[in-house]
Amino acid sequence: MKSLKKREVIKNIAIVFLVIMLILTFFSNTIMNRTLPEVSTQSVTSGPVTTQVRGDGVVEAEDPYNLIIDETRKVKSCPVRVGDHVEEGDIIYYLLGETSEELTTAKNELESLKSEYELTILESGLTQAEVASVEAGVKNATGTILSTLESKDAEINSLKSQLEEKEKKHSEVEHQISVTDPSGSSTTVDCSAEEKAVEDAQTALDSAKSILNSLNEAKSQAVQIAKAKSDALANYNAEKDNFYGTDSKKGVKTLFDEAEADYETKKSDYANKYNDYQTKTTDYNNAKTAYYNAKEAFNADPTKEQDMKDAEAAMNKAETAMNSAKDAMDAALTAKDDAEKNYNTCKKNKEDAEAALNTAKTAMDEANALSANAPTDEQISNAQADVNAKQAALNQANTNLTNKKNSANSSNNQNNQNYQNLKKQEYDMSVEIGDLKSKIEKLEASRADYLSTEKTKMGLESKYQEILKKEKQIKDLEAKALGGEIKSPVTGEITSLAYSGGEKIEAGSTAAVIQIDGKGYKLSFPVNAKQAKAVKVGDPVSVENSWYYGDLNVNLVAIQPDKNNSRDGKILVFSLSGESVNPGQNLTLSVGEKSSNYDLIVPNAAVHEDNSGHFVLIVDTKSTPFGSRYIAKRVDVTVLAQDDKVTAVDAELFGYEYVITNSSKYIENKDQVKLAD
Repeated sequence: MKSLKKREVIKNIAIVFLVIMLILTFFSNTIMNRTLPEVSTQSVTSGPVTTQVRGDGVVEAEDPYNLIIDETRKVKSCPVRVGDHVEEGDIIYYLLGETSEELTTAKNELESLKSEYELTILESGLTQAEVASVEAGVKNATGTILSTLESKDAEINSLKSQLEEKEKKHSEVEHQISVTDPSGSSTTVDCSAEEKAVEDAQTALDSAKSILNSLNEAKSQAVQIAKAKSDALANYNAEKDNFYGTDSKKGVKTLFDEAEADYETKKSDYANKYNDYQTKTTDYNNAKTAYYNAKEAFNADPTKEQDMKDAEAAMNKAETAMNSAKDAMDAALTAKDDAEKNYNTCKKNKEDAEAALNTAKTAMDEANALSANAPTDEQISNAQADVNAKQAALNQANTNLTNKKNSANSSNNQNNQNYQNLKKQEYDMSVEIGDLKSKIEKLEASRADYLSTEKTKMGLESKYQEILKKEKQIKDLEAKALGGEIKSPVTGEITSLAYSGGEKIEAGSTAAVIQIDGKGYKLSFPVNAKQAKAVKVGDPVSVENSWYYGDLNVNLVAIQPDKNNSRDGKILVFSLSGESVNPGQNLTLSVGEKSSNYDLIVPNAAVHEDNSGHFVLIVDTKSTPFGSRYIAKRVDVTVLAQDDKVTAVDAELFGYEYVITNSSKYIENKDQVKLAD
């Protein structure tokens, strides 16, 4: 019983399976068609193809006159309108006022410049004669000024040399005074206050001299530092040229790079020669083993003598090859060793040059830092004046002390006389030193005044020239002033008015555009290179909706490069004439209508292109037990002609095929498709 039930279940399952398979078989076409890409087709036909280039553009005046206004003025009214015809001299704008903003501004600027110039004269300290010479254009050349300064510097340096010699002798006399003993008086007088005054004055003088000497030394060092800075810079540039090289000489860095590259090349070549030698050695050992084997075979069987000779010849050949490889390896090794030595030498030179370059840069940086601490001439002059004052105070203190001691030591006249002579000599030298310093100060002040005066004259001359330029600008503005109206300088039709009553005309702007009588209009639009080849200058041109434009006449006059698409672009230029044409119109033109009949014509949408060229996809039908199957098949074509709708082709087609023009999905050759309803 259980066995019967089991068989019944198996039978029912089998029946269900067979029914499902049968249903799937009969409906497979329908199921599959739901997932296939749907395509639209058109049949291949024959007929004419009209090559025509179409495009649209805006009509422009071929050579319009732009009325540019150089003044900023306000418009009162505009008596003309766009489209009006005007004659030369007709009024286009009435203006408010008689003066432009530029002229008013220029006059105000001139008054400001004159006030500033007069204030500069008052502050300059120049005489009327000097001011007059500046305004007359009389001035000292730069070379003359430099020559005068050099002459003053030479005189100052000469006096400084004399001052240095006097100060040296003055120090010697001071030493003699210090060792002279004016004793001998039996009278005891309390001179402690005077001696204390001398001591304090001497201390103050020493301190002032120390400061002055420090400043002079610093000034002298500044000169040396400047030279050291120059030398450091020159040394740094020399080391940099040595390291990086110049136009005429390679630097050590370049030599190192070349040596390194050569060494790497030689090392690689040696490795290759070494490997080749190892290979040839192995070949030789194998050939030698083969020879000994052949020799043993010959000893056992004399008929194998030829085999032994062949093996011996092969061994000898392998040995020769091995020896040649060894020679090549040895030569490569020698070249590698030489390149390595040169590399090491260049590396050492590079490291030394780099270190020298860094040292020179450090020295240059240190010299730059030191050069910023030099004292000014004013600081030195003030310090010298302080020394002079301290010296005078010391002299007076010594005089006071001497007078007091002389009153008590009159008995020692001779000794006192010598001492007084030295003191007088010391005093006279101090006066001479003071005179020299005073002369130096006056000369330095004179030099500074001279330089300041020349600078002032130059500045005053610059301001005077600005006044002259501004006066010329005003004359130019007055000469071309518009007055109260703007007139047309040409005869023609107004195509554009930029302003109306109450608006301000900005200087340099185009107030109106006038199409001059006798000048035509033009229109242009871009095309690709292929379209440009299909037409030529003089081809017939038609206008879309030509009935609307009446007497409009259009000609193709030029085919020019497209600056915005220099690789694959051209510009078609048309001339237009007729009473109905106006600037700003948008026209659609067609040019180059040439019609020819072809055997195979397909829609443009059916033609594709890839790396192999142009092709179309046709629908190939295959019959099956369950109905027809439609397969996309690629057919390579050659494009013969094309217009905006169809393409003439040459291909292995009979003329009754259907080409695919559209698809719901991307398809390729041999893909199965379904046809649109």
